[in-house]
Amino acid sequence: MLLKSKKFWLSATISLLATIGFLGTPHILRWQVEKRLPPGVSFRTVSLKTDGILLKGVTVDKGWITGEFEEVKTDFTGKNISIDGGSIGADLNTRKSSSSRTEKLDDPKQGRSFDIKNVSLSARYQNHKIKLSKIHTRDDLICFSKAELEDPPISTGPGCFDRKTNTADIQHASLDRFTYRGATISNISAEKITANIKENSATVGDITAQISARNQTATIHALGTTVSRLKNTVKISKLNLDHKWIDVGSVTLENVVLSRGEDNKSIFNISINGSKININPIMFSVSGSETCSGWINSLPQELKTHPLNSISFSGNTSFSISLLPIPTFNLKSTCSATCKSLPNLRKSFTYTAYGPDGKPFTRESGPGTSEWVPYTSTGDMPLAAMIMEDPGFSRHRGFITEAFLNSLKDNLKHGKFLRGGSTITMQLAKNLWLNRNKTLGRKIQEFFLSQALESCYSKDDIMALYLNVVEFGPNKYGIKQGSRHWFRRGPEELVPVESFWLASILPRPSKTGPPNEQALKKITNLVKQLASNGRIPDYMLDTIPPDEEEFIDDFDTESE
Repeated sequence: MLLKSKKFWLSATISLLATIGFLGTPHILRWQVEKRLPPGVSFRTVSLKTDGILLKGVTVDKGWITGEFEEVKTDFTGKNISIDGGSIGADLNTRKSSSSRTEKLDDPKQGRSFDIKNVSLSARYQNHKIKLSKIHTRDDLICFSKAELEDPPISTGPGCFDRKTNTADIQHASLDRFTYRGATISNISAEKITANIKENSATVGDITAQISARNQTATIHALGTTVSRLKNTVKISKLNLDHKWIDVGSVTLENVVLSRGEDNKSIFNISINGSKININPIMFSVSGSETCSGWINSLPQELKTHPLNSISFSGNTSFSISLLPIPTFNLKSTCSATCKSLPNLRKSFTYTAYGPDGKPFTRESGPGTSEWVPYTSTGDMPLAAMIMEDPGFSRHRGFITEAFLNSLKDNLKHGKFLRGGSTITMQLAKNLWLNRNKTLGRKIQEFFLSQALESCYSKDDIMALYLNVVEFGPNKYGIKQGSRHWFRRGPEELVPVESFWLASILPRPSKTGPPNEQALKKITNLVKQLASNGRIPDYMLDTIPPDEEEFIDDFDTESE
């Protein structure tokens, strides 16, 4: 029995060696492999290994896919295939026209598995071309060292595609620039990208870019971005925006959602913390309508400074800005503040003033303080300030739309934020609570704060506050200091020409010179013209008092 068993194993071994030897014959082995390969696949050499068959110089030409591999190794079943080195090209546009099963490199029903490394892929889909370098597989992952997209020219770092979840993860992607409807987007960089191919969506952890249009450039930094092609939306958790017109530093917008307009595909909708803005990039127009509290809630945190962050508002504000074909601006507001939520300015208060060197300091003002001048003791200063600074003061509710439009035109003409169309109420808000940076961000704050002031204080109250806190010369704050410094008497004792001269220096008080004869003569002519036009009473035609020239000579001597 043992002898029969030995004879069996000896016979089986001899048969196996004979079979291997037969198959190992080069031309027999080539013949056996070639008849099992699908059409369009050939190789340069073949060799038999203990665990399978090794092909070298394998070429593939399947019409929609072509390439050459350095080495292809398969086990004896032909179901486990490993590829090492080479390149392959695929035209996915022509693959749809292929219906033959023999044109597929692999058939999932056959249970084939591929192990790939060091292979590059060039693919075309619609008008896009992409190249993947050093492809390698691991379980259900197809990974690459870098990718390059031709149109638009995007390059990426390492990434992987998960065949099971149909998602792709990419560490980094960048794009030099591209142009969209007159705007240039450049220096684009994205980090931590996950794309879901099945859902046609993607999430990006970090995006930075520069956007340029009409000689203006803004830098954006988006955190937590989700893009959905099916819903046509882009959601951003936080968007840091840096533009010199908006604020000196970057500002942060939260819960930003960008979407296409339902009725007009050229319109984009932007929602910021729930407040919606419509953008037409073709006409360079922006518009929106929202509750006043809603607009304030949507402001960047950097602009929600005290007391704007604590004022309670009712009412609505709507606006529209368009740059083409000509600049237009419209603004309507019914904002009203709850007065208890506004700082009490009917008693003494402190505010931040700025010296000629730009350094801030705290100053006290308000009824009951030593420097306070009540409205009834300000003489002709209210009328002079209104005519020189804000002719519509008695009629408006803190803002003048036409002034905003004229400022917009000037700012566009000079390419920077030079003026903002401030009313006296807005200037008061600025002097009480805001910095001196000429930006759109500060202008928005001024607008809402002026609405609050107009809600809770009379025009006389606002004018008195304004005259008591503004600067009337280098280190001279409030009308009491200003009138005594320049004319050595109180504001109620000034003649109209002197009041108008003081009002004329308000735009640049820290850079003004003494009221010399030429300056006062110019103001005198202005007063006469205003009186002749009926804009001021005839009694204001009084000019320089008899001792004024002597005072001017004394002042000039002191100045020297």
